[in-house]
Amino acid sequence: MRISQNSIEAVRESANIIEVASEFTALRRQGARFVGLCPYPDHSEKTGSFSVDAEKGFYFCFGCGKGGDAIKLVGDLKSFSFTDSVSYLAERSNIELEYEGTPADADAAKKRGERRRNIHKALAAAAVYYHKTLLKSQSQQAEAARRYLESRGFNNSTIEEFRLGYAMPRGSGGFMKAAERLGFGRSVLEAAGLISGGGGERFAGRITFPISDRRGRIVGFGARAMGDDQPKYLNSPETEVFDKRSLLYGFPQVMEGIRKERAALVVEGYTDVLMLWQSGIKNAVATLGTATTPAHLRTLSGYAEKIYVLFDPDAAGEKAVERAAATAAELKLDLQVLRLSEDPADWLSEHSAEEFRELLGGAESALSYIFRLKAERARGSDAVGRSRVLQEINDLLAQIEDPVFQREARRLATEALGVSPDALGEARSPAAVSEPRRGSRARTPLDQAGYDVLAVIVARPDLTSGLIEGGIELPGDAGTFVLMPDDFGKEGHSRLFALLARHAEDDLDSLLADEEVRPFMDHIGSLAAAGERLYPTESSVREAWLRLGILSRQQKMRDAEDFDAKEVFREELQTLREGLRAITAPS
Repeated sequence: MRISQNSIEAVRESANIIEVASEFTALRRQGARFVGLCPYPDHSEKTGSFSVDAEKGFYFCFGCGKGGDAIKLVGDLKSFSFTDSVSYLAERSNIELEYEGTPADADAAKKRGERRRNIHKALAAAAVYYHKTLLKSQSQQAEAARRYLESRGFNNSTIEEFRLGYAMPRGSGGFMKAAERLGFGRSVLEAAGLISGGGGERFAGRITFPISDRRGRIVGFGARAMGDDQPKYLNSPETEVFDKRSLLYGFPQVMEGIRKERAALVVEGYTDVLMLWQSGIKNAVATLGTATTPAHLRTLSGYAEKIYVLFDPDAAGEKAVERAAATAAELKLDLQVLRLSEDPADWLSEHSAEEFRELLGGAESALSYIFRLKAERARGSDAVGRSRVLQEINDLLAQIEDPVFQREARRLATEALGVSPDALGEARSPAAVSEPRRGSRARTPLDQAGYDVLAVIVARPDLTSGLIEGGIELPGDAGTFVLMPDDFGKEGHSRLFALLARHAEDDLDSLLADEEVRPFMDHIGSLAAAGERLYPTESSVREAWLRLGILSRQQKMRDAEDFDAKEVFREELQTLREGLRAITAPS
């Protein structure tokens, strides 16, 4: 269900844009605004061009042109959907979200939200309890857990950063009694996956590894047995909040490291993440007992451009790389493969972080890796086997839609197989996949005039709302000139003007609450900044209005094929010119 518009507006009004932006970059006051280095990862700068307006609840970067409100900033920098961004900010402001739909649907959504909040609270309480037990308990079992972690080389800083814990064995009290005191009923504990099928504490007698979602909320646990219990590692079961195929262990702790490096390492074990982090390599995450999935890659694509997949050399891992390669191409990710003879945690016990980074330098692109393996298999096969391998390669190529990635994939495939490009299926025409990118061109006078009008509308609604609704009185008996969407040269300008006209008397907050405005967020930020630089006055706004009308009539007159239509535009053009002369004439 969709979040209600009232809730979205409430979140936007309550979100402190300075506090939100300060999570991503250091800000300093400069007059009425706050400025700092742009936090967007694709914009590296040494002089701060990122500007935040606390009064308007709006930010804009004069360097890269990104702009918007707190919801957009969170969505862009945490790679959240709009709904997740609103929910994240609502939790910070303690706002109860409402949903659209029938009363029954809204009530069901409210109950589901309450149930999930209780699940998150129970899991957070369990994480705190297990962590405290590991650090403080004087029991022999907790002492053994501490010794085990010490024997693996983990220091207290790592244990505390990742909130490792220990669940006491059954019969020792443990979290179940604490949960009673905290008011968590059995139904909530079951929904959170903290109780096993037999009714006991699921992770009893195990070291616990809290698993968080992208928003930092604990959604489950991985747990390692201390003795000979099987399985050695046990994850939370699938719940409303725990989906192991989309979650990555350690993500909240290393998210900024991934963003900074623009690269991520995907490993198979929790302890691999911990040891890499402790060694200074703070951009590694682990899958939860699954292969790397498209959902994992989509999560990482919001933060990284290059993904290193480190896995055991088995058939399942190789198949997973093949599945991931097509998704990586779709997301324009550079997917690299590194096969290891031992786990990273074990490898780092004998080598330095610098040596590990050198090891990454020898990684192989996923496509090259796949085609090389298939070529090796084809060389040892009969004609039927070679034909099957060729078909597999063609099937993989067909999944890659991006023309650049497809050309590179075909080159790698032909090199690995030692065949001519003709032996592979026909390449897709790039035009069939995506429109060719047009070269940029300078703004025409009409486009510039349209841009200036939009800029003053966004920056100074107090000067423009009356003109949008009532128009400009022209000299004599010529009547009133009202600007219309078709007066703009660009379709995007025309659409945005129609939206702004709908909100002519609204402030910026109300404008940004309109869902149709969201695709124009960056553009509005640019317009707001440009409008302020124009220092608009009542007279200059009227001039901009009429100048756009004049240029629009000139264009329409050139485009018109009918003589009578040309004559109408010529008369209108003359009237608008007289109106402009009346405004600009010296008094």
